[in-house]
Amino acid sequence: MTQVQQKKIGRFTIDYEVGAGGLGKVFKGVDSNTGKEVAIKILHEQYQMNRRFLGIFHRELLTVSGLKHKHIVQYIEANYEPPNCYIVTEFVDGWPLNRLIKHYKKIPPMVALSIAIDMLQGIDYLHLHDTIHSDLSSPNVLISKKGKVLLTDFGLACNNEVENYRNYMVGTPGFYSPEHITEASMRPASDIYCVGLLLFEMLTGEKAVVASKKQDEVLKSMKNIDFKKITSDDRRIQSGLRSICKKALRFRTTFRYKHAEKMIFDIYKLLKKYDIRYSRHAIH
Repeated sequence: MTQVQQKKIGRFTIDYEVGAGGLGKVFKGVDSNTGKEVAIKILHEQYQMNRRFLGIFHRELLTVSGLKHKHIVQYIEANYEPPNCYIVTEFVDGWPLNRLIKHYKKIPPMVALSIAIDMLQGIDYLHLHDTIHSDLSSPNVLISKKGKVLLTDFGLACNNEVENYRNYMVGTPGFYSPEHITEASMRPASDIYCVGLLLFEMLTGEKAVVASKKQDEVLKSMKNIDFKKITSDDRRIQSGLRSICKKALRFRTTFRYKHAEKMIFDIYKLLKKYDIRYSRHAIH
């Protein structure tokens, strides 16, 4: 984490930078009114007067301000007036999923499945509210020290009913769905594909699809995912894990899980065989 000179933005005191993305930097801060820790996403300085990026930032603001779910970071407030465009959400005391994978290499199957269930519950809520996340990647999944899983970064979120990003290659390399890089429209099944990618990576320590921006290379990788890399000493677990990942990672949406709740149901069935009924217990 990079220390920065302490300063204020609005009523919030900035402590230090915790991450950065294409649209802005995220800082840990404190709400001077409540004393609570917060996360402050500040639009990159070079975009503060750029109408295109202001539009993207405003869309994220509108999306996150309307969401309220236990597996989605809680919105607090925002400012949309340059040169101080920022969004404030709850601060998650924990780690992004990519850091956990980097540290542990592989995450135990029951823990990985439990994390996936919590992600899918957040995704199901989004889809029921006609919203597609569109950028589900391991840095955008946060795990608190208490085992709570939260989705964050809605900069690319779009409406179910609009053909957003068609013919555009958006998202994060290594976490594209086929719809991210082809002429197809983004849809709920696109988010489910990305959950499949995350589950595969948690189980194997490797990406299922190459992290490239070259369309031909990515498409070839998508059609040649090696599910044999998903292994377990227990053959029943191994078979169940492969089956779930295969269905989530079908290239054609026709054969993929169409709804998050269907994937949740299959994961629950596997967890219950091992008497795990509360996902938070497995994660924590």
